Amino acid sequence: MNNTCNDELSADLKKLGVTNLRPQQEAPLAGILAGEDVFVSMPTGGGKSLMFQLPAVMDTGQRLTLVISPLRALQADQVDTLRSKGICAAALNSDLSTTEHRTVLQDAVEYGGLLYLAPEQLQNTTVAKALRQADIARVTVDEAHILPQVKDDFRKAYGEIGMFIETLPKRPQILALTATATPDDVRRIRKSLGMSENTKVFRSPMRRDNLRLSIKCVQADKTNTIRFQAVERALSQWNRKGAVIIFAPTVKMVKRLYKWLKARDYPVGKYHGKMKQAKRNRSQAAFMSGKTPIMVATNAFGLGIDKSDVRMVIHAGLPLSMDGYVQEIGRAGRDGKKSHCVLIYAKSDFEHNKRIVSQSGGKKAVRRKLKRLYALQKLIDSDDCLWREVEHYFGNKRQKRCGKCCNCERKL
Repeated sequence: MNNTCNDELSADLKKLGVTNLRPQQEAPLAGILAGEDVFVSMPTGGGKSLMFQLPAVMDTGQRLTLVISPLRALQADQVDTLRSKGICAAALNSDLSTTEHRTVLQDAVEYGGLLYLAPEQLQNTTVAKALRQADIARVTVDEAHILPQVKDDFRKAYGEIGMFIETLPKRPQILALTATATPDDVRRIRKSLGMSENTKVFRSPMRRDNLRLSIKCVQADKTNTIRFQAVERALSQWNRKGAVIIFAPTVKMVKRLYKWLKARDYPVGKYHGKMKQAKRNRSQAAFMSGKTPIMVATNAFGLGIDKSDVRMVIHAGLPLSMDGYVQEIGRAGRDGKKSHCVLIYAKSDFEHNKRIVSQSGGKKAVRRKLKRLYALQKLIDSDDCLWREVEHYFGNKRQKRCGKCCNCERKL
């Protein structure tokens, strides 16, 4: 780049509150700014949002960047941050009144900027028709790891994003972003979105050196007393600085573990899908502010949380997949400081999860899900460095042993 371009880039980065690009951001951004389709797999906290926010800020005229994002809370957080910096951004979702919805849509078409929306919005014929009249520069699919799962279970609208893109009068640039994707996932995501054959694929190393991984097997009992005691032992390593997220596999366990910890005077909140929205919002706000620094929750909680000082992530049961496990430990240590991730499971958890997976779709879907679950079982049973197992699963080159996970410490 010449000096003028560098000056412009620096000025636009400054608008976003960024001083310098991180090393893993430079190559993907070069491809994006050159107008190419780009796939980025980057660990949580690596700076994926800059991949589409910077090009949008650099756009001239009324060009529009669509950001397809799964959670309204996540959309609202990013929109508020961008607006506070004087950047044109809005979210289009079902929380808006009819009038507000129409106004947001019209403004996006007329003025451009960044428009955040869930894929379900694209199934609204009024929305789709209006967007076909906009000057769409790029379509960004955030949390793209959802795409390989859509035919299997939830968020089926994700599977129709590619068809919407095909209806646009002018093909936009397509960006796909995620923290976790196997080589097979990358192939399927690119196909689903209709990304070009020349798509640039950037895969940052999965390993995060500030996260210490531990796995603990406990005996199963009907009351989960042994499991809850193991959670308490893990919590004893928390120095009351920063926050803790405890993932429980069911709503029932969230409720019981919350009561268990509350009775022992831990500053704890709870979050699950059966709570009323207002209660979920209050619980999340208390966690984000530090009022209740421990959150016991189902996995629905983690995806929309952008809290930098989570010092511990504890799993009080086995997740359904390796992908889910890595997504969830990604909530820890986003500020780069040392954090601890503890997986507590009973041997019966695997058979329980296998039954759930075996009843959750057609044969192909079940095979894919079982493959992801077996990968997690392999991690648990391995004597090798846990980070090396994660790297192998996601197609990264295995690095040397981390020296601090429970397996590495056992061999010292």
